[in-house]
Amino acid sequence: MSKVHYVCGFTLSALLAGAALSANPALSAKPTLVGKPAPDFVLKSMDGRNLRLSEYRGQVVLVNFWARWADDSRQELPALDRINTTYNRAGLVVLGVSVDEDVRRAREFAAGMKLGFPILFDTTSGTGRDYSIDKMPMTILVDRSGVVRYVNAGFKRGDDRDYLDQIRELLRE
Repeated sequence: MSKVHYVCGFTLSALLAGAALSANPALSAKPTLVGKPAPDFVLKSMDGRNLRLSEYRGQVVLVNFWARWADDSRQELPALDRINTTYNRAGLVVLGVSVDEDVRRAREFAAGMKLGFPILFDTTSGTGRDYSIDKMPMTILVDRSGVVRYVNAGFKRGDDRDYLDQIRELLRE
């Protein structure tokens, strides 16, 4: 299953992990982020500036965690660029966060994609841990008040249409 939707705070994997807890107490289920404040972060961008998520309070923010080695990221980033071009003036901010360990190669990859939104680098993987990233790519939608409203793991054709539905709803609020 390449796509995970969080509904009512539970996922199939969370339920299965919960069942596994009784068999192995060392395992723990990851809590969902939906409905909770988005963990703030400060990351360096491709142009050398430090960008902080909380600076975008008052706008709808799409945060996409990606890696150059993940084929789904190669497909999703151009779709996000189109979304950014269409909805940026309406108040949408798109931030791409590379989780690649090799920043030089991630920079080269991102530069080759010619994306119109900021690319940030999670060089310590701390931000990825804060967001419980376990599959690439992962897309998080944050509302104007800084609360996570939507999470999608992986990417397949049509996911960008789901993003558009969620984005339009958040921009209307």
